[in-house]
Amino acid sequence: MNRRDLFKQIVSLAALAAMSSRAFAQKALQAGKDFRVINPPRPTESGDRIEVLEFFSYGCPHCHELEPVVEAWLKQLPKDVQFRRIPITFNRDAWTVLAKMYLTYELMGETERMSLPTFSAIHNDRVNLEDEATRNAWLQKNGVNVAKFNENFRSFSVASKLQRATQVAAAYQIQGVPTLAVDGKYMTAPSMTNSLEGTLAVVDQLIVRARGERGRK
Repeated sequence: MNRRDLFKQIVSLAALAAMSSRAFAQKALQAGKDFRVINPPRPTESGDRIEVLEFFSYGCPHCHELEPVVEAWLKQLPKDVQFRRIPITFNRDAWTVLAKMYLTYELMGETERMSLPTFSAIHNDRVNLEDEATRNAWLQKNGVNVAKFNENFRSFSVASKLQRATQVAAAYQIQGVPTLAVDGKYMTAPSMTNSLEGTLAVVDQLIVRARGERGRK
């Protein structure tokens, strides 16, 4: 998929997200159906800002479908909200490689530019990014400094980040992806909302709830 097609996909899914957001805004959320309360709440790392976590994997087809919706949603993220992605491995070798790719992008400041193309390479173009030679060729084609990427990919920093991501996923008892957590108190997922776009609408409502619980308007 080329960048023009990716852009069209983002615009289309953003429109669907807006429609779904309006639908969800007209009804009260139901705990246990639209979202789950985390008990006890998990500590956050966002300080004064409301924390939203997306547990995901580049290898997950549902995460791939959600990604353009997330990208569009992030463009309107309130200033008091901090969004972070937590890559999941589920102890799969292939997903571990992909998690390390994400964390390497993060170190290199390439996540915003490279996430959609990475999803597309795996799920649309069937590129085997687990294979180092194939991955290096693909990265070079996409303008990534391959030597710097591999240095970071094999670094202690990425290994430490992966260990931390695994600990966070275990603390939240993540069973499937994509899953989103809001301020350490609430979790939702497309499997609960039955809608990729509606999931972000639920997150928006949970952000409002978390903001109120923090004593803000």
